[in-house]
Amino acid sequence: MVVTSSTPTLKTGRPRLLLVDDDPVVLDLLATWFTRRGYDVCKASNGIKALAHSREATFDVVVTDLDMPGLDGLQLLGVYKELAPETEVIILSGRGNMETAIAALREGRAFDFLIKPVDSLSQLEGTVTRALARRATLLASRMAGAASVGGAIEPRPALHEPLTQRELEILALLVNGLDNRQIADHLFLSWKTVKNNLTRVYEKLQVTNRTQAVLACQRHGLI
Repeated sequence: MVVTSSTPTLKTGRPRLLLVDDDPVVLDLLATWFTRRGYDVCKASNGIKALAHSREATFDVVVTDLDMPGLDGLQLLGVYKELAPETEVIILSGRGNMETAIAALREGRAFDFLIKPVDSLSQLEGTVTRALARRATLLASRMAGAASVGGAIEPRPALHEPLTQRELEILALLVNGLDNRQIADHLFLSWKTVKNNLTRVYEKLQVTNRTQAVLACQRHGLI
């Protein structure tokens, strides 16, 4: 059952998703898709209603439009991360707002952004799935840290050579499952530039492939 914007009564044991968009057609389309895929869905037609829901329920992932009247998606992102920092936020952005969305991604506030109109709901669901995985990893890490109270915590190994800001941006997208072409599109870089940067990242992490890079990121506390 799709939970409407009036009563965010969510079941336990299912991914909890808050959808925010001032276009009722888009909102209903997304809600129907994710409900059929097994999510508990709550809808909000604007940022103010989305914040009201956050006071009544906890969500795993928020998917919000960027361009909305009143409290826009970027403002919602900022406030929401203050209220519930463990919740991952995905932004849907028109091409005219891509720079704003990319800035939010680079600052680490947004998990990812997708261009509207979304060509494939499967693509959006894949992004939501990755956001859920990162949230679960962060929560598990936090719980493990709490369980180690009273014991010595092993320090993370330091990199022999630090990563540049550009390399960290590319690495973050790689960890989230994007291939080189998608990373290039996200950051407005050439495919060759992304490949060259990844080569340097692998050297600094002392790995040879993506899987090893993800594991190295976890060891060094980069994700």
